[in-house]
Amino acid sequence: MTTTETTETTTETARRGKTIGSVLGTGGTVAPAERLSRSSLWQRQRDFYDQDAEGLWGSGAVPHHITGNPAIAHTYARLALEFLRSVPSSYDDRPHVVEIGGGSGRFAYLFVRHLRALAPTRPFTYVLTDFAPERVAAWAACPAYRPMVEDGFLDFAVLDADDLRATELVVSGRPLGPGSLGGPVVGIANYVFDSLRADAYLVRSGELLEVRAEVPTDLRVDGIGWESAPCGALPDDLGPILEHYRDTLDDTAVLVPTGALACLDLLDALSNAPSCALVADKGHATALELCSQPEPAVVLHGSGFSLMVNFDLVAEHTRRLGGVAVLPRDPAHSLVVAAFVRGAVDDPAGLAAALQDHLVDTGPDNAFLVRPLLGAARSVETALACLRLAHFDPVLLVELLPLLLETLPDLPDQRRSEVERVLLRVWDNWFPIGEPTDLALCVGLALSAMDRFARAVDFLEISVKEHPDSAPAAFAMGVARRGLRDLHAAHQWAERALELEPGFAQARALRAVVADEMVAP
Repeated sequence: MTTTETTETTTETARRGKTIGSVLGTGGTVAPAERLSRSSLWQRQRDFYDQDAEGLWGSGAVPHHITGNPAIAHTYARLALEFLRSVPSSYDDRPHVVEIGGGSGRFAYLFVRHLRALAPTRPFTYVLTDFAPERVAAWAACPAYRPMVEDGFLDFAVLDADDLRATELVVSGRPLGPGSLGGPVVGIANYVFDSLRADAYLVRSGELLEVRAEVPTDLRVDGIGWESAPCGALPDDLGPILEHYRDTLDDTAVLVPTGALACLDLLDALSNAPSCALVADKGHATALELCSQPEPAVVLHGSGFSLMVNFDLVAEHTRRLGGVAVLPRDPAHSLVVAAFVRGAVDDPAGLAAALQDHLVDTGPDNAFLVRPLLGAARSVETALACLRLAHFDPVLLVELLPLLLETLPDLPDQRRSEVERVLLRVWDNWFPIGEPTDLALCVGLALSAMDRFARAVDFLEISVKEHPDSAPAAFAMGVARRGLRDLHAAHQWAERALELEPGFAQARALRAVVADEMVAP
């Protein structure tokens, strides 16, 4: 992808290469070049994300585990509590935690559970939002959320980052808009800002130019071109930052995350109390990372796309407003995690230090980098320690299951209760989003391996109900029923497993053993 440099008097035609358009499709005519934030690319983005959660997150088309696991939820809950403790007590409304672009909804489920565990007596309302009304309606009807809703800890709203007008909370009916809340606000945006509207600028030989996109009218042309043009008057709030880039960076392209900035402005405007936004996304956090970028980097997610978030600009913008911005000191490995605080708080330096420590230095990016080591445990003891360090992550349990099934049968009785407690903690963190994973089966198998057959049946009943055509689930139920000496049921489940998978050798052996036991004196 190349950029055509345009001056006041000269415009060259952009050369075609591997551009956004080349990965979006082929064919079609090209519309006049527009500012990136106003281009028709964003309608395609909306169409892509206006799908059901199973198609987006359950299928893995959009990455989500790095920002939707118990460890990051625990970290965010701790930092939210740290922020709330720093807010003066003169505000009479309960705090609200507002998640923009809630995605699969899994993070909300985990965060609410973790914050309630950390602060059992502190009232708060978590507001789960998305631009798609159908997704919000599905959340409101989700049985897993019902206890949180009934206890007043969870509400929902349709909130569109392209049109941040006031909206209404689904459960309480309260308005959600500028000035509608009377207490502090914690904002959450995980893997959201990289998919929101942005503008782009070029630094070329000490000059600042605006980047415009030539987008095909049908989004099927082989290569969307980039043009540069004089940028004219810069926005008052961003002009000094862009001019600083012009004066200090080499020839490069820089993005301005206009959608992200608008969301942060809204979060702060919801209340006259302080706000703290916790953000995790792919992006650039240091000025060094902004150098020598030939054009905006694009990553595909299905038929959608994402752009690198310019966290350096967001941080500088926050500081110019008198706020506190916390970013990684070094380039992130997988994920930039950041915090942006606006409004008066007690001991802002202490709050910034806590945010730096828990969110950045020992936070999700470094945790995800060492995450593969947790799945390499070689004993029950290390497996349990890894699950605790991961705050009882269901995905990690699935990875460790072969080790557990091999070693649990030889575990001393006094250790089996400890394993059972860990398994139950993992189950409590499970929020299904349409993945093929059968966690109930995994837990049931581990319990059966310890001869905890009655408890295993509780989980296996969930498994066979949710996966009626699963031969492994039917077989596992047969094993557990045999362990309870319910031989008739065990024989039926072995037969069911063989109906589903005639070549299932273990089910065939189980059926034979149970048949012999049924006729034995």
